[in-house]
Amino acid sequence: MDCNPRLQVGQQLFEFFTKPEKPDESGGDVAAPLLLKKFGKLIRYNNDDLTEQGDLTLAAIPRYWQKYLKSQGLKLRIDGDELLPSPVDRLELMEHSRKWRFPLAEITVLNKERYSLRFQRHPIIAHVLNSVLTLRGDYGRSANNNQSRTICLQLQAVVGAVDGGQDLRHYRLQQLYKILLRLVDYSSWRLVEPNDRQKDTICVTVELEKCCNGKQPVEHVCLTCGPVLEPINKGASSLTVDEYLKLRCQHMELMATQRSGMCPVPMSSLDTLTKRLAAAAVIVDLFVVRHSSAVSVVRNGVGICKGASYILYNSARLEALLRKFNYEVNNCAYEKLPLLDEIDLSVLEDDVDWELIYGYLLTFPELMESIMDQLDQGHCGLHLLVHYVENLAAAFSRFYYHKKVLLQKRDELMPILYARIYLIKAVRQVLNTALAVLGIEPVDYV
Repeated sequence: MDCNPRLQVGQQLFEFFTKPEKPDESGGDVAAPLLLKKFGKLIRYNNDDLTEQGDLTLAAIPRYWQKYLKSQGLKLRIDGDELLPSPVDRLELMEHSRKWRFPLAEITVLNKERYSLRFQRHPIIAHVLNSVLTLRGDYGRSANNNQSRTICLQLQAVVGAVDGGQDLRHYRLQQLYKILLRLVDYSSWRLVEPNDRQKDTICVTVELEKCCNGKQPVEHVCLTCGPVLEPINKGASSLTVDEYLKLRCQHMELMATQRSGMCPVPMSSLDTLTKRLAAAAVIVDLFVVRHSSAVSVVRNGVGICKGASYILYNSARLEALLRKFNYEVNNCAYEKLPLLDEIDLSVLEDDVDWELIYGYLLTFPELMESIMDQLDQGHCGLHLLVHYVENLAAAFSRFYYHKKVLLQKRDELMPILYARIYLIKAVRQVLNTALAVLGIEPVDYV
């Protein structure tokens, strides 16, 4: 079974509530292991508002289940108007979940149509931190081998200026192709060259306009790149890459100098910082919407302008915290960080920490898989990765506001400090992995 806790529990809930529509030959009702990955509205996983909504919610009305179950050759084990009609029924599920790797901690009635379920937090926290810090850049990477489905990626020939003199739409096209290459490397697809195509190889062409009129051949996929527009008149932007980078550099310099505490270390100049911020801003600007949709540049305060600076400012916060911790260790102000197995992870079970761990770190592998789900239909959810990075930065910012990481050196505070340092390390790893896929270089100072 998949090691994804949310997917595991979804499958285990189905196994608890359902049985085969037709008994097997022995007369029993034991179903084959379920390999479901999507549960529609029956099971909804929450990333935000976990305190009010719970970690996941479950459809309470049996009729909502019937159509989906029939398509899977299943039916509910119970007859009645509710899935878990009494506290006794809910307690039975709780007791049953104790056998699971990721047990439930609480089941409540959210409203007349849904139940709210909460996990025991410690098993998931331990799983996530161990996975992220052990796998590092491979966290969320799908396994592939010689039997994996193959894909061939090609870029439409670019006509006109190249490098900094090219127009923004062609630059967006080229960046889309480069990001796709990195996404394929992270996915279960196996990339092959055009001359090594196999019978079932999907050939994806990244292009400005769809080359296939009507229905495209099964083995060929057109993945289109939308236009880049001006924010007010919505006409095609005439800016070149260099011109837009210069414009965004001015925006970033203004933000950097206005932001409290933004002070580069001696070896790095404000100019270097703002250029890096500007390059990141251009990527975020171009891919914050679906790749096939039109996107507007940021000009004179009109457009999307917060994303990249906000993301990288929080990236720098992460680096600054870890750099300061290492400095204090080297100067004997703190003891060396113990092994993760020796850390009391119970101090990370409150709602602020849980939002980071359950809502974002845990879901990164799911996100990376879902981005490529419809690639063979000409769709890539690249914008979802941009939104994820923005939301992860926002979740960390809330954590940073509520939680002091570098505490005083007192015996009773050290377990908290060490646990938070491990959480910071995990957040940095996932954020940097996501940024690397987008082609964005993190910053290491504020």
